[in-house]
Amino acid sequence: MISNRVPKIFLAALPLFLLVSCGSPSTPPAATTQDQKAQLCTDLARFNTAVATLASMSPSSTVGDLRAARDQVKTTFATVKTTAAGVKDSKVEDLDRAQQDLDKAITSVPNTATLKQAVTSVTPQVKAVQTAEATMKAGLSCP
Repeated sequence: MISNRVPKIFLAALPLFLLVSCGSPSTPPAATTQDQKAQLCTDLARFNTAVATLASMSPSSTVGDLRAARDQVKTTFATVKTTAAGVKDSKVEDLDRAQQDLDKAITSVPNTATLKQAVTSVTPQVKAVQTAEATMKAGLSCP
């Protein structure tokens, strides 16, 4: 009799087992706060590199080069802003304002300006971006 019950119990439990095993796949665990903060620090480093490229235009550079560097700053900042949204107290607002001011300053440079004139006119905004980025990194304890 015992051997007769085992198949019946197994058959009765099989649909339940299949239902449980065919359920929706488990979602991966959300990134930890530390992981998000580390990613933000990495994104800030990339942003810093883009700003440094902008700040280091050479005499052989053109206003077009300056605007291309500005576009790279905008792209890397968009990533910073997205990552910062997931980090509590990231304080991205000051950096956002400084980056917008820099973008406006570069956009307002006339096509007829020399690179020296262009760089001179945007230098205060570049410095403001660098200061805001350094402050944000310090607040996050980035390396």
